[in-house]
Amino acid sequence: MCQYARGQRRCAPILRPLTLDIETLRPTLVEYLIRTLWALLVVILAIAVGRAIRAAVVRGLARGRAHPNVTSLLGNLSQVVVFMLATLVVMAIYTRDAFGWILGAFSVFGLIIGLSLQDILRSFFAGIYILVERPFRIGDTVQVEGVHTGIVQEISFRTTQLRTEDGREIVVPNSTLITTSVVNLTRYPNRSALLTVTMKADQMSEEVPQRLRDALSRSDAIAEEPPPAVSLRGVAAGAARYEVTVWGRDRDRALSAAVSEVRSAFPEWDVQGA
Repeated sequence: MCQYARGQRRCAPILRPLTLDIETLRPTLVEYLIRTLWALLVVILAIAVGRAIRAAVVRGLARGRAHPNVTSLLGNLSQVVVFMLATLVVMAIYTRDAFGWILGAFSVFGLIIGLSLQDILRSFFAGIYILVERPFRIGDTVQVEGVHTGIVQEISFRTTQLRTEDGREIVVPNSTLITTSVVNLTRYPNRSALLTVTMKADQMSEEVPQRLRDALSRSDAIAEEPPPAVSLRGVAAGAARYEVTVWGRDRDRALSAAVSEVRSAFPEWDVQGA
């Protein structure tokens, strides 16, 4: 429709109703319907597989007597990994040509995050290893790097807390515990102590080791297992020297008891604790 004003002709555009060409859109609709069906199938499989893997991980860690927190964490992480893979598959179904670009962007982002948090992640996975393998437990006395000695109070996913004899708290990153030497002083409760027994050479006999063991067996401070070990170390200047190794939960008490028992049974021999 046109109007005339001041000698000018103005025509308004004619609006025509939009028509939807179903035949043109049908291939696209069918294609996306098929993609949606594949995506739903992937989601259903991911849920089933994720639950099965989580249950298997939990059962395996439970049989290994892993820490309950680690059992729950790794079970959930295994399920999350399955869901993440399923998400990538669904994205690939819908995006196709653009999926490579999306995956590359996620990879770069993950690399940046990993580099930024590498120390924290290293300690985190070290904490999982410690809680699963359990080289030491809460209540054990450990020595780290030959410097720090204390009782394990708490094992978290990033650090381990030790309490020293004088009441100090030492916080050790878990990454340190798996890259340095750690001595567990509690795993084997008995400690060894050494004493020397010196006698005249003419008093030597094959019965001396057994006589010493019989004397040491009278003390409760000396462990029966492992039994005391007696070995001849040398004969010189008319004297024979034996070394005796005893074991006990309290090393100093075991050594004192061993020296006392041998001196009491054989006062003519010279007995010294090492």
